[in-house]
Amino acid sequence: MNQPAIEHVVGESGRNYLSSLMNSSHSNTQPSAGTVPVSSVGAETILPSRAMELKSATGTYAMYLSFEERARLFAEIDYLLDPDAWVEEDAIPLSAPYVNFLKWLLEAKRLDWSSLGLDADGNLLCAYLGERGTVTAAFHAAPVVHWTSNVTTEDGVELSAGQSPLRAFVTTAAGLLEKV
Repeated sequence: MNQPAIEHVVGESGRNYLSSLMNSSHSNTQPSAGTVPVSSVGAETILPSRAMELKSATGTYAMYLSFEERARLFAEIDYLLDPDAWVEEDAIPLSAPYVNFLKWLLEAKRLDWSSLGLDADGNLLCAYLGERGTVTAAFHAAPVVHWTSNVTTEDGVELSAGQSPLRAFVTTAAGLLEKV
């Protein structure tokens, strides 16, 4: 089976965080709990399990994150998956979008995110707020990112949205985040 050649994005340390998109130790297949309504399983059961799964994924990349950044990610996971604040209709977060976010985060070296969230399908959302605007990104199980940008310029508000392959989003995001 021939696989297309992929150019690799290499960080300053020489580490290629996105090289594992084709040969990842993290499977892009999702546990069935990602689409099972919480009401049929119980938030008290599935949410702590999924939080542990996301924290374990963070641990895979822990050596590339500072203690403060790991603690910040763990705190955000705990906040997002708090069983006491969970709405039964919400989708359980999927692991693969979170892993794709971590890979992008390390490659792009943009640890200054403002908030994380989840969409209706369990994909990870990330927001960057700046003095002049906002950039949001939705990370999916496939290595694809949907993004929006809202920037106030001297000529008015500049709105844009797009879809980028995960690897290309490293460059796309750099340009977008420079404006906010």
